[in-house]
Amino acid sequence: MVDAEATRLSRRALLAAGAATIGGLVACRLSKTGLALDSGTMPAGGLVLRNHRPLDAEAPLGALRSALTPNEHFFVRSHFGPPASFSPQWTLSIDGAVRTPVTFTLDEIRRLGSRTQPITTECAGNGRGLFRLPKTAGVQWQYGAVSTAEWTGVPLSLLLERAGLTSDARHLWMEATDHAPLPSVPKFLRSIPSDLALSDAFLAWEMNGQPIPLLHGGPLRLLTPGWFGMASTKWLAQIHARPAVSDNFFMATGYRFQDGSPVERLRVKSLITSPLAGARVPAGRVRVTGQAWSGLGNGGIRSVDVSLDDGRSWQPARLTGNEYPYAWRGWESELQVNTPGPQRLLARATDRSGATQPQKADPNPGGFGNNSMPMVEFDAIRA
Repeated sequence: MVDAEATRLSRRALLAAGAATIGGLVACRLSKTGLALDSGTMPAGGLVLRNHRPLDAEAPLGALRSALTPNEHFFVRSHFGPPASFSPQWTLSIDGAVRTPVTFTLDEIRRLGSRTQPITTECAGNGRGLFRLPKTAGVQWQYGAVSTAEWTGVPLSLLLERAGLTSDARHLWMEATDHAPLPSVPKFLRSIPSDLALSDAFLAWEMNGQPIPLLHGGPLRLLTPGWFGMASTKWLAQIHARPAVSDNFFMATGYRFQDGSPVERLRVKSLITSPLAGARVPAGRVRVTGQAWSGLGNGGIRSVDVSLDDGRSWQPARLTGNEYPYAWRGWESELQVNTPGPQRLLARATDRSGATQPQKADPNPGGFGNNSMPMVEFDAIRA
């Protein structure tokens, strides 16, 4: 649950925090003639602030009840904040193990066509603040570092086909225009395997029908469906085809589980969006809702169950809405609460591989991949 002490960002507070984070930048809006600046694309508020510099803020759980998360409520995360400046015309270059190094303008990428698809993005540290860890350096996220948007763009494979990957191109190194605050701090750079790059990876320039706001990676970003969000590079400007995985700190050392394995695919997980923690609900039939997702394609979620007795018994929930390959699925249920007083609600999701959320996920030093069952405590009151 989102703790009561967390700071809620009003529009004015969020604009101030964003200005402090990025040195007074305003958001970026694309026009056919180049890059325009538009302060109106900054999030409107209601986010839960977790870090000022760079700005890290999670979505309020009430805003996650819908299939698509409004841009102003979509969680914000980056290591160094948005880039301080742009070239007059945005370009994306592809080089390395390719037959023909190429450079595309944004207009040229758009002329390749477009499609729109909903994709759920989750920070690898979502739920870190809910682990019982003696010490963790990362952002202390609770439940809200996850959101779903409808992204418009093209498959990355269309651009890679123009460059012509060679047999040595087994990994694609993604380089953005953001910079570390000090020369001694390593640049944030991630790589993805070529099979992901040639299949599901997606280049987007619109988010929920609008140019992607600067805080969310505009004017052009990568989406890696089914993978944790750090693989979905924002402000993408260069792609380097290489034979090996990136040796950048954030690949070789950062984003690793305790056994040394890389943090990559989303884990099966659910989220309770109603009732919220601390709610006062009339006893009787209580409607509960939420979202569930997985790193699997083809929808992924097989079922969701809910419990009011700490998991001793479970009631199946109904899946709602449309099913999309890499977007969360809504769910709802009605539970009979006969006795007024404190209640504890649990939910668990099961994906089509048979994987089910654990009641308590095993913690790891980095606080990654916490897919413990969500728990909400609320009060049932006499009607």
